[in-house]
Order: sequence, then C-alpha cells, then structure tokens
Amino acid sequence: MSGTTAVITLSLNTFIRYYSLDPSKLVAEVNRRMQSLGGYDYYNILADAVRAKASGATQDEIEYILNRSSNPSEVAHNRAAYERFEEKFGRKRGLAVFERKGRVRMCDGRLEILVNPLFSIESARSFDVYNVWATQKPELDRARAGVGVHLMKVAFRRAAPNYSYKVFNAVDGKTYSTVNNTTPQAIEAIAQNIVNIAIST
Repeated sequence: MSGTTAVITLSLNTFIRYYSLDPSKLVAEVNRRMQSLGGYDYYNILADAVRAKASGATQDEIEYILNRSSNPSEVAHNRAAYERFEEKFGRKRGLAVFERKGRVRMCDGRLEILVNPLFSIESARSFDVYNVWATQKPELDRARAGVGVHLMKVAFRRAAPNYSYKVFNAVDGKTYSTVNNTTPQAIEAIAQNIVNIAIST
C-alpha cells in the first residue's frame, strides 16, 4: 500500500490508544490496521448497555444486553465497566443518550477521527457530554483523557460549542474535563505519524 491516499478512519478511543503507544508499537498497530478491515469492538456491548440505561430501559433489558456475548471475559469486563457507570450516573436526573455524532479531519483530510459520545446529563447549570473509556491498558490518565476532551470540543465546536465535554473512565470511576495547553500540538504530531506510517505500509 505504499503511497496510499486512502483516508484512515479511527474512533476517538482508538486514537487515544494510539496516542498512548511508543513509536515502535504505534508502527505495528497502524500496519496491522492497514492490512485488515478492522477488529472486533470488545466494548460495543457496554456502549449498548449505557445507551439502553440512558433511554430508560429496564434492568432486565440491560442484563440481556450485558450477557449477549459468549466470551466470559468480555462479559465480565463489560459488566464491571457498566457497574462503574451505573454507580456514578445511574440515578442522575437529566441522563440521556447523546444523539450527535462528529468527526475531526486532520492531515489534509487523510486522517478522520469519529467522535461518538455515549451519553449526556442536562442540569440547570450545564449540559455535560461524556465519552466512555473502558480499556484497562493503556490506563487513562489526565493527558490521555485531555486528548479525548479536546477532540470532542473540536468535533462539535459548530454544532454544540457551549456544551461541557468530558471523558469518564469506567475502569476507576474518574471523570476528566481539562485539556493541557500542549495537547493540540501533541495530537497533530501523532496524527501525522499515523498518516506517515500508513503511507509507507
């Protein structure tokens, strides 16, 4: 695929994961992705369960979703992540599915990041929009979460500029909402690295 001009499309969480990799691992991951049609979404069931809860589904309906996989490890990880979400947000008033989808185009359109937050919480003071992180490795820290927050802001700066964007870590229950001043430049550098690797693949 040397010299390819195809657009590389990544989910927000995949981009955060790539951002976390050292250079050699990043090369291996991008090469693997360019040679396949994409992998299995391990946390798709979690996303469905969160959206179901935000839509007012019953506990039985949510249990059915969480038990949908035949992989015991997948079921256990998704259930644990869902329980973190339930503990923190399950009783919140104003909980709803966030219906908007956004995208961030970088590197002259050669890289596209799809931004699809799962839920929102509306109160008298704010409208908070949440992306959910459920991956144990790499661990989500403030810098990595800041990548997600920044890209959400960019994705929705025209459609919903006044919302507050946050990343909820369903592994440890923490929520992040801040962006380091150097984050935009770091994102640009990683995006360009991804494109350069893809072109040379």
